[in-house]
Amino acid sequence: MVRALPSYLISRLGRPAPRLRLAAGLALGQAAGRGALAIALLILVRHLTPEEFGDLALVLAVVGILMTVADAGFGRLIVRDVARSTRDSTTVVQELLRVRLAGVVVVVAGSGVALVILPAPFSGQIVALTVAYLAFEALAFGFENASVGAERPGRFVAAQSLAAVTLLTGAVVLALTETASVGHALAILAGASTLKVCAHVFLWRAKPHAVRAAISRSRAVEAYRQALPFLGLTLLATVYYRIGVVALHAVQGARETASYAAALRVVDAVAIVAGVTFSAISPALSRAHRDRSDSIWVVWKRSVAKCAAIVLPLAVIGAVVAPVLARVLFGEAYEQSAGDDLRLLMPGIAIMVLQSFSAAVVFMADDHRNVLRLTAFNVGACVVASIGLSAAYGSAGAAVSLSAAELLSFTSFALLIRHNYRADAPARQRSAPPVVPPP
Repeated sequence: MVRALPSYLISRLGRPAPRLRLAAGLALGQAAGRGALAIALLILVRHLTPEEFGDLALVLAVVGILMTVADAGFGRLIVRDVARSTRDSTTVVQELLRVRLAGVVVVVAGSGVALVILPAPFSGQIVALTVAYLAFEALAFGFENASVGAERPGRFVAAQSLAAVTLLTGAVVLALTETASVGHALAILAGASTLKVCAHVFLWRAKPHAVRAAISRSRAVEAYRQALPFLGLTLLATVYYRIGVVALHAVQGARETASYAAALRVVDAVAIVAGVTFSAISPALSRAHRDRSDSIWVVWKRSVAKCAAIVLPLAVIGAVVAPVLARVLFGEAYEQSAGDDLRLLMPGIAIMVLQSFSAAVVFMADDHRNVLRLTAFNVGACVVASIGLSAAYGSAGAAVSLSAAELLSFTSFALLIRHNYRADAPARQRSAPPVVPPP
């Protein structure tokens, strides 16, 4: 499915061979990066107490949200502008990454100060490791999107593979030596992210003279202005997936969070498919918005229908075997609790894959005002439902709220796409988005 679905879109929106190579490279990179994290957490869940695993899940959720703020929307901006730019892709990427670096430094520094000042249930060592993990993961994220925009998946795969080997080796060592703890897990995560950044810096070192000159303040401000809608969309989407863990930990505690966080690992694994689909078709859709917007509705509709024919039956099967799957993945201690949560998450997992097509359409568009409003409403509904249902029903309530939020999001985005891109949609003013001018 990872190869078939992107290749269908690719055949209609761009040259098949390059798109297929990009999809294959991204699939390998995502499997190495996110797959390694999922496997490492599956190893650790068997060697941490439920309270420790719940605390680790909270830290990862908070880091995910802060990393999105640190990225400031530049990840999506890089994909869009590099795909459309007629300039050398390395030059464009390095210019945008230099501007983005200031935002990363500010957010990481602010997060570190806040974690030190505010009362927290974690030790100073945990706080320091959390800040280090946030910093290097945020830096790596920019390079990963640069690889997508420049359509150079080899760099993405190389860096992800190095980090994956480091992460898995560390998790196995902790398991064999029976020394797993929240602090040790974060140390491994931070170390893997550090190596990943070093690999990216080495791989993107080409043509440093192209960005040696200082970037003017006006160009930096313009870059942040263009990235702001992407920040809003990405932040809302991140909160959407992470809020359940945060809300559940706040109202029910770490032990109750553990079963939901374990079941959520399956969501993260399936998200690799959704992420590959999104990343592989985003550059082509960016150009399609500029050149052939009348083809978007038909391609989206047919692609979602074909994908639904595959993922919906799989979701039904997954719901039936959820307790068995939970026992195999997380151990007997989580068979019933995580199994029940996983069964409730299965509808949301299926819809998440379908939503990747809609996300690619709306993220690569030039006008994000209506999408921001719609996404803000969806996330608000998800936050309210997560807090209320988590308080009333624990981890089962958090799982139901996520699946319901996925359905609401998919339905609203589908209606928006239909309104904007169907054959009888009102005429729209289309123009290429402004690009930060060369020096």
